[in-house]
Amino acid sequence: MNTTTTNTTKNSTKSSGRVILAAVVLSLAALLGLVTAPQAGAVAAPKVTLNNAQVSAKNAMNADRKAHGLRLLTTQADAQAKAQAWANKLAAEGTIYHSTLTDGIHTRWCSIGENVGYGPTVKNIEVAYMNSPKHRDNILNTKWNGIGVGVATNHGITYTVQVFIKTC
Repeated sequence: MNTTTTNTTKNSTKSSGRVILAAVVLSLAALLGLVTAPQAGAVAAPKVTLNNAQVSAKNAMNADRKAHGLRLLTTQADAQAKAQAWANKLAAEGTIYHSTLTDGIHTRWCSIGENVGYGPTVKNIEVAYMNSPKHRDNILNTKWNGIGVGVATNHGITYTVQVFIKTC
């Protein structure tokens, strides 16, 4: 991850006065209930909207996790965008292979995994994932705290991508 820092010393007296004024204004607004501070460590997650096919794929995966007593995974924005883009690419090419796992992931992560598959339906592909030890291990891994699901169809063949993520 690239980090860019800037250091500006020009007009530091004016800047200090502006910072104090801004702090006073925010304090008054908070006292009046006009603004509320976020909870410590809380970061607003971007809103992710799934289409019907994506919901179906996510629900099938989470049903398998639930059947094994595991918590359900919520959609993580970067993983979702990556999964759908990769499913679109696979469908367009009419083939299947894994992506470079870190491509498109901009959030801080500790671990990433991916399942890719194709078949007649989302449900058929999920059954195939669960019948494959490596794919099943990804689905049932307890370390994940987020998921992205991609679904694309070309010439009657459905392609799905599951991108698992553990953010940290």
